[in-house]
Amino acid sequence: VGSNTGLLASEFGINQSLNAAGNGFLNTLAVFASEVYSPKFAVILTAVCMLLIWLFGKSRLDAVGFGATVAMGWLPAEAFKIMFNESRANVSSLVNQVMPQEVDSSFPSGHVCFALGFGFAVYFLARNSRFRVAALVFWIVSVLIEAWARLYVGAHYLSDEVGSIFTTTVGILVFSFLWNKWISQKLQSFKFFA
Repeated sequence: VGSNTGLLASEFGINQSLNAAGNGFLNTLAVFASEVYSPKFAVILTAVCMLLIWLFGKSRLDAVGFGATVAMGWLPAEAFKIMFNESRANVSSLVNQVMPQEVDSSFPSGHVCFALGFGFAVYFLARNSRFRVAALVFWIVSVLIEAWARLYVGAHYLSDEVGSIFTTTVGILVFSFLWNKWISQKLQSFKFFA
């Protein structure tokens, strides 16, 4: 997709349409969503959640599993960014310039990968509790807001966001297989995690 500039140019029309309908509230929401799930805050958010699970959860292993799930849903995006090396769209062509031009590779969206991975980890942790529905709603809403925000500010093409779903799904499926087959059993053998 990264080499098909015609397709990317037509995809950028989606960004331009969303952006042209913007206002102060939408600008603030898009910047907030982009910042909260940016790498610097994503790491802090994950670490704080892990600490809370570690201190107040049922198992220390849940805290490790939560952090590892988020990481394995998010970090494969970096490998795909290196493989595809897709240039970012030029945000100067947007009517409503909300954020400065980003210069790293565009495909896939690391922000959306994080939203997917974090939301999945929250849902998976809450799946057998009374918070299951709230966790599912949080997951869906946070992914939709993040995907919209990254399109709205012109940071990603729609194909970047669709690619994020694939990237995160593959990362989580591979990790889940390894976790269930080997990692969690090995960790449970340590008294510290029992």
